[in-house]
Amino acid sequence: MRLNRIRRNGKLYVRLLLGLTLSIVLVLIASNFIFYLIFTGVLQDEAVENDLASLRQTGKAVANTTESAQTVAFQIYRNSAITKMLYYSKPDAFDTQAAMLDLRNYLSTMPFIQSIYVYNPASGYYYIAAQNGQEGIWRESELQDAGILDILSRYRDYKPFTPIPRTIKSASASAPDLGVYTYLCYDAINFNREINSAVIVNLSASWINRELGKAETASAGRTYLLDDHDVVRSVDNLMSVKLGQPDLALLQSFVSKPESGFAVAEFEGAKSLVTYTAPTPYEWHYVRITPYAEITHKTKDIRGKTLQVAGAILAVGLLLSWLMSRYLYVPINRIEKRMSDLESEKRNSSYTLRQNTLRKLIQIQDFDPAFQLEKLRSAGIAFDFTEPYQLALLRIDGFDRMRSQSAKDLLTYKFAIMNIAAEISSKLYGADTVDLEDDGILMMINTGGQEQDAEALLAMLKEIQDACAEFLRIGLTVSLTPATKSPHELHAMYKLAREATDLRFFRGCGALIQATPGSGDRYSFSAGKEKKMLDALVAGKAEEAAVLYRDILLETADAPFRVTQSAANHVAVTLGNMLAEIERNGSLQLGIGADLSIPGIDQYETLDGLTEAMGRFFSQLSAKVFEKRSNKQEDLIRKINVLIETRYDDSNLSLNSISEELKMSTYHVSRVYRQHTFTTIVDMINNVRIEKAKAILMTSDDPVAEVAERTGFTNSSYFHRMFKKLTGVTPVEFRKAQGASVQADS
Repeated sequence: MRLNRIRRNGKLYVRLLLGLTLSIVLVLIASNFIFYLIFTGVLQDEAVENDLASLRQTGKAVANTTESAQTVAFQIYRNSAITKMLYYSKPDAFDTQAAMLDLRNYLSTMPFIQSIYVYNPASGYYYIAAQNGQEGIWRESELQDAGILDILSRYRDYKPFTPIPRTIKSASASAPDLGVYTYLCYDAINFNREINSAVIVNLSASWINRELGKAETASAGRTYLLDDHDVVRSVDNLMSVKLGQPDLALLQSFVSKPESGFAVAEFEGAKSLVTYTAPTPYEWHYVRITPYAEITHKTKDIRGKTLQVAGAILAVGLLLSWLMSRYLYVPINRIEKRMSDLESEKRNSSYTLRQNTLRKLIQIQDFDPAFQLEKLRSAGIAFDFTEPYQLALLRIDGFDRMRSQSAKDLLTYKFAIMNIAAEISSKLYGADTVDLEDDGILMMINTGGQEQDAEALLAMLKEIQDACAEFLRIGLTVSLTPATKSPHELHAMYKLAREATDLRFFRGCGALIQATPGSGDRYSFSAGKEKKMLDALVAGKAEEAAVLYRDILLETADAPFRVTQSAANHVAVTLGNMLAEIERNGSLQLGIGADLSIPGIDQYETLDGLTEAMGRFFSQLSAKVFEKRSNKQEDLIRKINVLIETRYDDSNLSLNSISEELKMSTYHVSRVYRQHTFTTIVDMINNVRIEKAKAILMTSDDPVAEVAERTGFTNSSYFHRMFKKLTGVTPVEFRKAQGASVQADS
């Protein structure tokens, strides 16, 4: 009766209907407007992020080529055949042919190089190998690439090994110019710093753009490069772009800022999104111009569709508001929500209670089976440890990586794995699952004790692995214990399953392992292989050392996993001691613990992963030792040259005295000096003494015997022989020739 009176109350009904209708209309209008603004901003931010990512990737790709270009240039300078082209004014034909062949070999093995120039000012020739363009041996007047002549004439304007963006002529007159990044490596000598030789490496801009996927990008946007000489170029082909003064001023105002950013501005008469980067290490700036209409056309489509959806929602909303206004006073929704909350609370508490009960059950070793079984029944757990059962431990592969990337989703993933396991196992067996709160999930399976079901059980576990890999992209390593029906073996079976999953280290992720009690085999650490590994590492054989390290750990495959951990830790300690000794005895700072760290077994789930990491460590260590030793040898050469220059007048100066001064063996000092200077210490001492003697003969009238004594020679005859050997004349003839030259000049 009361409900009927409310329905007959016309004023209340009209107010409810109008209020609900007006609320729906206002919410639709406001939400559509807000969504439009938000979506426009999102599209703009997305475009900015994409443009910035593209620009930074372009800059990074160019920067990455610098090291390659530098390596190529240094290799060319160290090439004996090409060195003759760089410094000999008239190299013979065979050397020239060998040098050109080596240049073409560099070109054929490195597709990103467009061309290589070797320039010798003494001969006036350019030796050129090119993928597309002028190739061969050319004089400066015959060179088609006039731009390189300008660069060489103004080489001081360019930083060493800084890429120089430019274009060069193609081999075909009808083909467009080629965009290249030029790297200049030169040898400038004398006081006026004239170039003595130069190697120019031109890297293809089209190859870099192809690697970045430029050809696959269908967009109306344009990308510009403002180099360190304020030249605006197109990134696609490095052609210089002529812009109007307003557009050029706009770009310069943006790139003058020290950080990356964007702005919406007029460019070439159209509203555009201008995205720019911070200065690169080469003081370049990348700018991306995207027409704003390209961003907003998606918004316009969404706006039309949104209005259509809003109209439909409005019609449905009017109908619902009419119905709700009639039955608003019936609190059905409130009652339903309360009932739903109560059911959810009961379900959550029941799940937590069951999980805690199962965790405690597998941890305790001595319990009353009847009491614990009754406790399981009261919690709604069907597992019966008085009937034949087996345990299957599912361990998540890559758990540490998953935890670091999506820690908040771990419980969801584990719950999904438990649901998949329960769903698949329910077809054949009764099983309960428990979350072990680490990387493991334990399945407690009542198998019925039928031996013929062994293969079916393994197939079921394999199906669980495949389902988790397909639907969750999660790999599982599974261990299965033998069947038992003793309640008191539950804890022992759990430990056995846990130890069996450690075999993942040797068998790899995704293994299906049948757990068996340990055989008790004794293990003896292979000290001989460890010594061979250290010897290989000292000799710079990183790959051989990694293979020996793997063999050492493989020998522990049949022992408990703690033995494997002990062996790995033992090797790590031995490596640390060896490296510390190298740093002490060799005065080398390798940076162990800072730049380099020895991989630990606890960081890797499989032997392959640990071996690969140790191989990288060995390679990096060998490279560092080689680098440190090279620097130390260069310091040794400088010290020897200083000793010779300052003590040339000491008649006792010799290889032995220098070795004693440096506290090194004569063999080591002699070998290092010859390897780096291509001459002996004795020859260098004689050369310095003769040069000093020539200066004294030119500036004084002292007797030759006195000059010999002042320059460290023990007797005049030996001085005469060495002087004539190195200059072609005797000291007296040299003095007369210099005197005649002075008189002629006066």
